[in-house]
Amino acid sequence: MKSKKMIIAGMIVSIIFVIVGCVWLSASAETLDKVAEELEAFESPIWNPPLPDYELPGFEGNLIVNIGIGILFTLIIFTVAFGVGKVLQKSVRK
Repeated sequence: MKSKKMIIAGMIVSIIFVIVGCVWLSASAETLDKVAEELEAFESPIWNPPLPDYELPGFEGNLIVNIGIGILFTLIIFTVAFGVGKVLQKSVRK
């Protein structure tokens, strides 16, 4: 029971960090991009990521969408880590 409360508390803290991080970083300047522009350097991607610049194509700059993506990926990472933990726990008990 105690571990369930800790998991829920951890998820709530993680989601708060996602929201604060998205709001805070959306207002911050892209210093590396500015320096690259000053040096007249340009991007040359070696592959096409599914979420370029950490944003959903067509929704660039939309804070709510970015928060949603952050929460979604937080839940995905939690689920994968929790599943791996359960598998490892079963293998140790055998």
